[in-house]
Amino acid sequence: MSSSKPRPLFIYGTLRALPLLAWALTGDKSNIPAVTRLIQPAKVYGHARFSLQGLDYPAVIKDKPDSSVDGYLLMPETTSQRKKLDDFEGEAYKAVPVNATILDSGKETVEADLYLWVGDPNALTVNPWELEAFERERLEDWLDLFEGMELVGESEDDDLDLKG
Repeated sequence: MSSSKPRPLFIYGTLRALPLLAWALTGDKSNIPAVTRLIQPAKVYGHARFSLQGLDYPAVIKDKPDSSVDGYLLMPETTSQRKKLDDFEGEAYKAVPVNATILDSGKETVEADLYLWVGDPNALTVNPWELEAFERERLEDWLDLFEGMELVGESEDDDLDLKG
């Protein structure tokens, strides 16, 4: 295991719902303060976000240079945290390098990874995906589904900073 911090990650979908991100990283949906210090509002250009047919989560694909996706730049503190998110996203997504523009910094860009949709292209819809609708209509169901479960990283010691 490497002792260096993992690459920043641009998150744009369900993980922007802070209780879900807290659950994914700490196993506790109420541990929102631990994850808010790891995120900054950001945008990635040259990509677009779409709803997926019959699914609660979105897909991001490459698009026109002037298109953009809003989200958060997440700075994982440990490789365990990053592995948890990689596992959460699954095989329909591939981490690819992008430049994320931090919105609060006057256009500073940071090299980060983004989970690009590599699943069935026919699952994409023309409809945009909206975080507010997910939080209002589906988040509680997701949290109920994951209650009592925890994503496994590389080492329990890696996550001590976020537990307390």
